[in-house]
Amino acid sequence: MEKTALYFESTEMIKETGDFLDLIGNAAYRKASGVLIHSAHLPEDFFELKSGLAGEFLQKLSNYAVRAAIVLDDSHLERLRFREMVQEANKGGNIAYFTDVSSAGEWLGK
Repeated sequence: MEKTALYFESTEMIKETGDFLDLIGNAAYRKASGVLIHSAHLPEDFFELKSGLAGEFLQKLSNYAVRAAIVLDDSHLERLRFREMVQEANKGGNIAYFTDVSSAGEWLGK
């Protein structure tokens, strides 16, 4: 499938798995190369790894082979386990975390 859009950006709150699947579907429909997700659009449980929500969302991205750039506020990186997950994800793969939109967009454009 030829990609026609650089990326599809989240504009609404992602509250549950169905919302996340809608985001992935919208990106695929627009033939986007990936999704850019702002932390403001993620529920607080996403940043609490024990909730399992981050793992569930990230598994969907992996299952559907969608690249995702997630833009975080610095405050999210204060959580040790979440920061460790971010560091591991940023070593390579289809998911990366950033603290600014321009770096996230540039990464999705690669």
